Amino acid sequence: MRVRAKVTILLALLFAALIAAQWAIQQRLILPRFVELERDSARTDMQRVVLALGREQQALNAQAADWGNWQQLWKYTLGRNPGFVQASLTDISFRTAKIDYMAVIASDGRFLWKHGPDDRAGRTLALRLNGNDQLEAGWKQALASGQSVSGLIATDRGVLVASGAPILDGFGRGPARGLVIMGRLLNDHELLRLGNQAQVVLDVRPWGTDRTGEARLRQALTAGADVLTETDSTTRIERAFANLTGAPLLTFGINVPRTISSRGAEAVKYSTRLLGVAACIALAALLLLLGRIVLGPLARVTDHAQRIAASDDLAARLGYERRDELGTLARTFDDMMERLARSRRELIDRSFESGAAENASGILHNLGNAMTPLSVNISGLQQQLKAVPVDELCLALEELRHGNPDPARRQDLEQFVQLAAAELAHSIAQTDEKLRNIVEQTNVMQAVLAEQRRHQRNEPLRQSMAPVELIARGLQQIAPVHRDRLVIEVAPSAAAISARALPSTTLGMVVQNLAQNAAESAAQANLERVRLHFEVAQVAVDGLQMLRLVVTDDGAGIPSEQLPRLFQKGFSTKSQATNSGLGLHWCANTLHALGGSIHAHSDGPGRGARFEILVPLEAAKPPIEERAA
Repeated sequence: MRVRAKVTILLALLFAALIAAQWAIQQRLILPRFVELERDSARTDMQRVVLALGREQQALNAQAADWGNWQQLWKYTLGRNPGFVQASLTDISFRTAKIDYMAVIASDGRFLWKHGPDDRAGRTLALRLNGNDQLEAGWKQALASGQSVSGLIATDRGVLVASGAPILDGFGRGPARGLVIMGRLLNDHELLRLGNQAQVVLDVRPWGTDRTGEARLRQALTAGADVLTETDSTTRIERAFANLTGAPLLTFGINVPRTISSRGAEAVKYSTRLLGVAACIALAALLLLLGRIVLGPLARVTDHAQRIAASDDLAARLGYERRDELGTLARTFDDMMERLARSRRELIDRSFESGAAENASGILHNLGNAMTPLSVNISGLQQQLKAVPVDELCLALEELRHGNPDPARRQDLEQFVQLAAAELAHSIAQTDEKLRNIVEQTNVMQAVLAEQRRHQRNEPLRQSMAPVELIARGLQQIAPVHRDRLVIEVAPSAAAISARALPSTTLGMVVQNLAQNAAESAAQANLERVRLHFEVAQVAVDGLQMLRLVVTDDGAGIPSEQLPRLFQKGFSTKSQATNSGLGLHWCANTLHALGGSIHAHSDGPGRGARFEILVPLEAAKPPIEERAA
């Protein structure tokens, strides 16, 4: 993907993220504020209704207190003014007070007089408090204590907003002789009047008509709160009202249109659209400016580099005259091409001379690696042969041949001959084993020489071999003193890879070099043992099937500053007195000639090292012996 496409996608994603963030903020922060504003408005409307109802009770309380502090009424309750009813408690007085109910109750709870509402024909209707004209506990307490009281009372005609005042002697003195109750029914006319005072459209529902909703209302009544119900178009708020004993009587409800949140949603929608349009304009402007200032010149530099890579023409130059960073990059690239062309000419002149010496150094190094276990085996064979008691055996046989009259001496000689023969047989068996090893190591040296000869003519010979077998053969060529220091681990997944056509001799020498380096490095670091782990996998690299061999050790590790020089000729992390620095250099050159590569990684001293080898795979071919046959 080109830089222009990446920048376009990045900027588009950035603006999309900004729009999404703005939308999320509006949805989670701004719109909820509008909704909460609507809820607060609904609560305020309900509070106005409560205040209007409170004012209604205050007005009734003042009116009841005025009647209760009337001397003529006080005398009536004492039985001293029997004509009071005909003179003062008339229908005209009742209608003048604009109330629906009035009652005069004696101190013992008897109703001395009461008057109900009028129907449309002007006839007085009977009205019973609580259905049986019995006062609730709160009203009885006010009657007994001579205190004023107000609240809602259930009647057989509906809910009554009532206030009660004690009957006094006209001078505000007691003791109270009873209670005057005045009230208005919460009928349609009264609800309309309360709604006008609160500036809302008020509806009422008697308690007991909606059992599902009343459970929530009862909880809200206990907590002194309201119940909110929201739809797409309205916010409904309800509150339950109870009598003095706490028993719910009715529910007031208000429907508030959701104009605030709808307008807020429209504002959010329009602002999001405007932001999207602004983002598109800004994106187009940024892409245009970036294309003219950065992306266009950068594409020209890239195309120039690709043309050089395709044509191998190191003489081509960009010739940029810009004074910004891209101009500096172009001039630096031209200077680099000039130095590269000069270096190529020098490299061509020197490559022929160094090629022969390079090849000879690699051969000598590999032969040296093969000679080390060979010399160790020969030295061990010499020491083992010297340890055989040949002279003593000959003397014993000579003495037995001439005879010895001493039976004890003869028995000792025979036992010695038997022991010497057994030791000689054991030595012969060990000698045979070491000779086989010497033959194998000699064959390796011959294979090295043959491989080097083939390098001069064609590609290295590939044999059908499983990677696990290749690793085992490479490790067999290490001197025992080094091999005993290694703990070999091969990943189980390696055994799942079947035989492949591999340059077995070359790869075996690479494995030998890496294993021997790990052992020598561990010895130099005074490590008794080092773990060597092998992983093998078949991977695809640029459409080409490759064998990946990963060799990991937990030994002395490699300092980070030495990693870039690890495969240079003559460089070694071990003692320069005993190492030529050709092993890894030869491995890198050999693998590169095969079309592969080798890379090293280490986390630092004491943390081990990791080598990753890639070698191209070919279709498995028959073994050399089969093709020769």
